Amino acid sequence: MSYKVYAIKGNSEWCDVYLSLKKGEGRFGWSYIESADLRKLDKRINEEGWGSLTYEEKKCYYPFLLDIKNGDYVIYINIPEWGKCTLARVTGEYYWRFEDKDFNHRFPVDPNSIYIFDRNSNIVHPALSTRLKLQGAWWHIYLKEEFEELLYNLKTGQSELELTSESRLSKEIQPFLREITRKIKHNYPSKSLEDLCVEVLQNVPRVISVEKKGGRADVGADILVKFESGLPITAVDREEILIVQVKSYQGEHWDTTCVVDIKNAFEYYPEASMGLIISTADCSTPNLDKAIDELRNHIDKHVGLLIGEDVARFLLRYGSNILEEL
Repeated sequence: MSYKVYAIKGNSEWCDVYLSLKKGEGRFGWSYIESADLRKLDKRINEEGWGSLTYEEKKCYYPFLLDIKNGDYVIYINIPEWGKCTLARVTGEYYWRFEDKDFNHRFPVDPNSIYIFDRNSNIVHPALSTRLKLQGAWWHIYLKEEFEELLYNLKTGQSELELTSESRLSKEIQPFLREITRKIKHNYPSKSLEDLCVEVLQNVPRVISVEKKGGRADVGADILVKFESGLPITAVDREEILIVQVKSYQGEHWDTTCVVDIKNAFEYYPEASMGLIISTADCSTPNLDKAIDELRNHIDKHVGLLIGEDVARFLLRYGSNILEEL
């Protein structure tokens, strides 16, 4: 359903407006004269021109209210108190009822749709929070995704602690990670992908050495990584060896050749304590997962899989020297 979101600026003295919302009626100021009915003013403008309005009628003319329709949303800023916002869903069109000194522009709202929130709360996306601090009597909110996230958070009682800027950034960049991995495959085809992995692995903490194995001499190991493990105390630290298999794939990874290669490498390097498969495929498959699990059980050593989005994370975290060249 298509809808618009309107922000309406207020202040902590607009208590009667909040009470009206709870009764199902949205209200707007600049309506302190009896002749300020927007429908009548609009009709006069169309028939007689802008000059037909008095000075006070011109000050009360806010035609955006005539555009508000059923299904739209309004967010009152600084209602019911400074820094707080009140959200409500509109259920009909503008109407006029002159019975108070001001705030006689009106429209119906659903009382059950009302939520109060702090615009500085973590449940409000930072971009939307900024839009809720603008100056002016009213303005449009065009951030639909951020607004719908706020609606969801309010309806589900989402915790502020779970919605930090860091967690939002992590969620929003998620769709780009898989594309980064695809770009890695495109720019580092075949054996050059191994060179990239060597360069990145050298930046991983506690790595002592990274050796690329080439040709038939690799016996299933594309890269050997020697690293420190245990506590960083002379008497208890130790060196271990990681076997790395690098595969340039796309789409789903069904081929289990890499698992056979890792198995052969463990037989040639029995001192190795663990293995790692790095694949540029989008995702693993039951076929590959099963083969890796069977190998782990057979050799009683850990074998990890770095695939899809995790390859992008690996590069972004440890490939800073490469990214600096961009």
